[in-house]
Amino acid sequence: MEILRTFDENYHYIGDENRDVVHREGLWHETFHCWLIDEEFIYIQKRSANKKDFPSLFDITAAGHLEADETVKDGIREIKEELGIQVGFSSLIEIGVIRDVIELPNFYDYEFAHVYLYQSTFKMGDFSLQKEEVDGIYKIRQNDFIDLCLGKIKQVNCISMTDLTEYKIGIIDFVPHPPTYFKALAEKLKMLSLAKTPKI
Repeated sequence: MEILRTFDENYHYIGDENRDVVHREGLWHETFHCWLIDEEFIYIQKRSANKKDFPSLFDITAAGHLEADETVKDGIREIKEELGIQVGFSSLIEIGVIRDVIELPNFYDYEFAHVYLYQSTFKMGDFSLQKEEVDGIYKIRQNDFIDLCLGKIKQVNCISMTDLTEYKIGIIDFVPHPPTYFKALAEKLKMLSLAKTPKI
């Protein structure tokens, strides 16, 4: 049974609670999110068709709940568990804590998401996917993904890392994180891109 720390809306600790209760009652809790990127692409996962929540939708490269006895640094285990790759916490680029709220009938997900980027050099053969969680890894050009997150375009090309097949996908094909979440991510990606641009 997964036990999570719960908080009020101002991020003050309240107590520990069962994950099912947390989602049924809409209690604030903590999660760990890591998006893999390289110089050109951002990498996303397609959730397993057998997942209870949001099956077959695209999502963060690796993510999960922080349990009551874990620190944010312990969230790094999600990358190993879901993708089968080893990453050091000190190598992550911190974006910050983003409020991530998803409301559905009988399901209320109120997250304080600790969001990170990782500059990846991994190839598809390096991944060992957790099949109960992840159906595949895909990539999108960062500039296209930024425009999608900011609502400037409706669709992007998404490329399977397994066979390089291309698909057209939109925000509707992702787990329904709020626009504020996608905007915060896009702004950070833009800042990193500008920082790398050679000055004339």
